[in-house]
Amino acid sequence: MSTIRVDLKSVQVVEGQGIGEGNMELNVKVQEGNNRVDWPDPYPAYQTVDQGGAINTTNLPQTVGTYKVASGTLSKLFSISVVEVDKGTLGQDDPGSGDLTFELTPNMAAQTKYATINLKGPNKAKPLGKVKVGLVAQVD
Repeated sequence: MSTIRVDLKSVQVVEGQGIGEGNMELNVKVQEGNNRVDWPDPYPAYQTVDQGGAINTTNLPQTVGTYKVASGTLSKLFSISVVEVDKGTLGQDDPGSGDLTFELTPNMAAQTKYATINLKGPNKAKPLGKVKVGLVAQVD
């Protein structure tokens, strides 16, 4: 029997909010069933992430969950929520969400997957930025 660990690996802004905005203050939650990780801590905590596209690995990786796999394939769906935390008095948070599925097997090679999350403010039709979140599954 193998133990497979799934970690939050990286966070990257792939599309900023516009010329008038600075870096993003992000909160990320990854959840699968009762397994959950909040980065950097539960909302409303945030980590400043460079709007210029640099990959952020501050305090990462963080383990989302571990899974026992004896044989065959165990499919796990990970829900990802990202919030650009607006600290200003006039603004509102810009949330977004997405999912990633991993097919876990006893002898799997490490596998990294990415979800690109569109952030949208309340009553906004167009995205207000995009964030790429990376998860990695590997034998522990």
